[in-house]
Amino acid sequence: MRRARNLSFICLFAVLAAVAPVHARLGEKSAELRARFGKPEATPQKNVLVWLIEEPAGALLYTVTLDEKDVSIAEGLKPFRQAKMTEQSARNFIAEQLSALPENHRARELKPGDAYTFAGEKLTCGANEKVVVDDEHGLLVVWTTAPAPSVLAVTREMLQRARR
Repeated sequence: MRRARNLSFICLFAVLAAVAPVHARLGEKSAELRARFGKPEATPQKNVLVWLIEEPAGALLYTVTLDEKDVSIAEGLKPFRQAKMTEQSARNFIAEQLSALPENHRARELKPGDAYTFAGEKLTCGANEKVVVDDEHGLLVVWTTAPAPSVLAVTREMLQRARR
């Protein structure tokens, strides 16, 4: 009986670990991120947190930029050294960002060449990009597919900071 209960607990833990988010979401506090990912790698910038996330195709560099209130305003994922970033890794990252939006969100996926507006900026989806944007809720995700794959999620605040 005790062995069956232990096996049930192990199975439940494995299921919960499998569905727990691998990535954070814009708007999360650094304390939440540290609780999920552990201690970040050392960086020279006080407002940037970095973790190495192991995936089957190698380590991915996960970077989070924080505002003055210690809240995530930009997050990025890219291969570390010789690792490969799979399409599934990028899609999981995007899905995690979208999960923070309300059910009635108007996020739309754009194709290369499509024009869009975010944070008052008129932008165009590049040739090697896939873009998801919801200007109303302040979310922009840019997935660069080549030559060096990466995916970046930013808030309106981050884009405005970059313009200064």
